[in-house]
Amino acid sequence: MPSVPPVVAARVVATAREADLAPRGMPAALERFYARLAQEGRAPEQAQAEDFAACAPSRTALRRLLAALGRFAPEVPTAAAVPVKQDWDRWLNARYNAKPRRPCASRREALAPEDWPAPWQAARPCLTRRCRVGERRYRALAPKTRASVEQAVGLLALARARAGIEAEGIDAELAEAFLAFLLDRVNPRTGAPIRAASVADYVERVTVFGQRAQLLTPAGEVALAEIARACRDEAEEETPLKEVAIRRFREAHGLDAVLARAVAASEQAAALPGHSAEAARLRRKAVVFALLVNNADRQGDLSTFRIGREVVRGHDGWSLAHRQTKTGRWKDNGPLWTLVSLLLDAHVLAGRPSWTIDVRLAELDGCNLLSLAPEGFGTYYAASLLREEFGIGGHLIRTALTDLLRRHRPDAAWAVQRLLGHSVRWMQETYRSDFEEVASVEHYAAALETLLARTDGAGQGRRPRL
Repeated sequence: MPSVPPVVAARVVATAREADLAPRGMPAALERFYARLAQEGRAPEQAQAEDFAACAPSRTALRRLLAALGRFAPEVPTAAAVPVKQDWDRWLNARYNAKPRRPCASRREALAPEDWPAPWQAARPCLTRRCRVGERRYRALAPKTRASVEQAVGLLALARARAGIEAEGIDAELAEAFLAFLLDRVNPRTGAPIRAASVADYVERVTVFGQRAQLLTPAGEVALAEIARACRDEAEEETPLKEVAIRRFREAHGLDAVLARAVAASEQAAALPGHSAEAARLRRKAVVFALLVNNADRQGDLSTFRIGREVVRGHDGWSLAHRQTKTGRWKDNGPLWTLVSLLLDAHVLAGRPSWTIDVRLAELDGCNLLSLAPEGFGTYYAASLLREEFGIGGHLIRTALTDLLRRHRPDAAWAVQRLLGHSVRWMQETYRSDFEEVASVEHYAAALETLLARTDGAGQGRRPRL
C-alpha cells in the first residue's frame, strides 16, 4: 500500500495480524482510493464523488471501500460518496429487485366530477374563473380551495345517489340528505365520528359551489345556512382538537424538548458514517426542528427554502428571509440563533471538516435546504418528522410559540405579528385583543397582590372586601 498514509497502513497491518481482514480486498481498495487522490492533488478531506466512482467499478467495490475507510480511516469524510451509492442502488433495484406494481384499492368516497349530474359537470368551470351572479362577484378559487370544494360536491353527489333524489338542483331535501350522510360517516383513520366543525366546512363548500353555479334553490340555500350555523354553534362548545394537542404537547414535552431533540439528532448523525442515509435523515430532522422553533415558519415554506437564496450564510452565521407562500408577504427573519447556525453547518458539511464550508456552499448554491439537491421534499415532510417524534404538526409549533409569548410578554403583540408574518388586519386585531386581555388579567392580579400585601403589613389581620 505505497499510496496509503502510514498511520492508516499501520492500522490495517495490526488488524491483519490479529485476524483475517473481512471483507477481502480492503487493502487494495484503500490503495486505489489514496492513489487516485494523489493523482488529482486532493487531500482526503476533499474527496469528490468522482473519486469514489473511479475507485468503485462495482457496487461491491464501493461497499468494500466505504467499509475500509470507516474501519481504518474514520477521519475521511464519506458523504461525497452518497450520489455514487444511490446510482448503484438504483441499478441494483432496476436489474434484480424490480417488482410488479400491485393494484391498490382506492379509499375515495366522493364521486368523481365525471359522475356528477350533467348540470353540475357543466357548472364546474365556474370554480376556476371569475364570475358574476346577480350583484355578487366571485373570483377564481386557488387550486387547494378548489380541490376541497370539488371533494365536498362529490360527497354531495354520493349522498344524492344514495338517497335516490332525482332533482338536479340543490334544494332543502338534498341538504337534509347531505347532513344525514355526513353524520353517518366516520374518520377513516381513527374511526371517530365527523366533528361538527368538519360538517360545517363541507356544507359551506357545497354552498360556495351552489351559489356560483346557480344551482341553489331559495329553500336549499336557507337549509344549508341553518345547518352550517347549527354545526358552528355546536363546534364552539367542543374543545378544539388543536387545543387538546397543544395541552398534551406541553404536558409531555414543551418547546425546549424540540430544540433538545434537534441537538440530539445532530449528535447521533455525527456518530454515523457520512454516507449513511440515517445520518442524513437525522441531520434534516435537526434542521427542521430548530428552524420551526427559531422562526415559526409554515412547514410549506420551510420545504422550499434554498441555499444562497432564502437562507444565506455570512461570516457571523446563517440568516433567513423569504416571501410567504400563503400570504405573499415578505418576511425577514434576520440572523438565526447561533445554535441553529451550528446545526445548519453540520447539515451542509455532513461530516466534512469546517474549513470546507465555502466549497460546500458553492456546490449547493440554489439547492433545496433539506434535500441538498435541486429537488426538495413534499410539503408535509416537516410535519411527518414532528408527528413521528412528538405527535403534532408544524402549525402547532406556531401556536405554542404564540401562547408562550402571550403568557410571558403580554406587551409584545407586535412580536407575534412579525414572527408569524401575518398581514391580515383582522388577524392582527385578534392577537392584539388576546394580548390585551392577558395583560389586563396580569395587571389586576398584580394590583390585588399589592393591596393584600399592604393590608397584611398594616398589622390589622383583616383583608379588604372585594
